[in-house]
Amino acid sequence: MRRFAFAKGRTVIDKNLPVRVFKNLKHDCYSIMQRGVIKASAKQVRLSGVEFRVREAGRQRTLRENRKNIHAFAVGKLVDFVHPSDPRDIEPMTGRSVFYDPFRFPSFVDGETNDPVITVSAAHFDEGGVIYQLDEAA
Repeated sequence: MRRFAFAKGRTVIDKNLPVRVFKNLKHDCYSIMQRGVIKASAKQVRLSGVEFRVREAGRQRTLRENRKNIHAFAVGKLVDFVHPSDPRDIEPMTGRSVFYDPFRFPSFVDGETNDPVITVSAAHFDEGGVIYQLDEAA
């Protein structure tokens, strides 16, 4: 079993437990959270068995205050990730793009059709955005 470790003494990520991944706007990377604790920062993340979630109360606060807050994220099983200082890259995944804009949509949506996207088999997060697959060909 591969265990993911993060430098600077942070706790190891348990690959058997789900993680939450969200865009960290302050540091221009993705944050990986497990059991309510930020475990790692990443420039690329690959998840399987993914559910895209939006907390409506947080979205309403964003709309009311016109200021972004952490209320939307992906939950899934961590397959791999690359820390921002690591020169390695995860092999790109083919699929469709997904994005979230709290000012336009109440959920994550497909980048081409704007149809809601809730559950997918795999998702790849990188500097260019998020790609998802509905089948198991990840």
